[in-house]
Amino acid sequence: MFKTILLTMAISAILPGTSRNAMAMPLDLDQFQWKNRLLFLFAPNRNHPLFEALHKSLAAQKTEAADRDLVVFEILESGPSSMNSKYLASEAALSLRKRYKVNQGEFAVLLVGKDGGIKLNRQNETRLEDIFALIDAMPMRQEEMRQKKRLGESDTAAPNKSGGVE
Repeated sequence: MFKTILLTMAISAILPGTSRNAMAMPLDLDQFQWKNRLLFLFAPNRNHPLFEALHKSLAAQKTEAADRDLVVFEILESGPSSMNSKYLASEAALSLRKRYKVNQGEFAVLLVGKDGGIKLNRQNETRLEDIFALIDAMPMRQEEMRQKKRLGESDTAAPNKSGGVE
């Protein structure tokens, strides 16, 4: 708690015009385990062609990404890094680069599953459709889709003769 407060105060002092939504957040990836899948996009800058292509695809398919419980980290060497469009301190971005062994100047895409394991690690062109297909093939995602289908069917089921839903 104390570290979180100090980090927030440090960011506020460095970036006085920063809004609450843009403040750096404590970087504890354990908070996502069993709740979210993490997609890390590492690039030298926003103009890197492979980063740009994935960024545009994610912007166009926000609903699909959210449906897969995806939290997107954009880790840039120059320019602001972010987590789901919220500012991420440069120290946190550097820490993620070190944690996942992504060198300066490199492009990389990493997908971390809800169990915390690395499911994808690529340094070349990766289409969002391929990432979604990989996620959709995971056993946990298969169960999530079955549950959503059951819930969807029960919401739209026709009433039976006694007025109940079958």
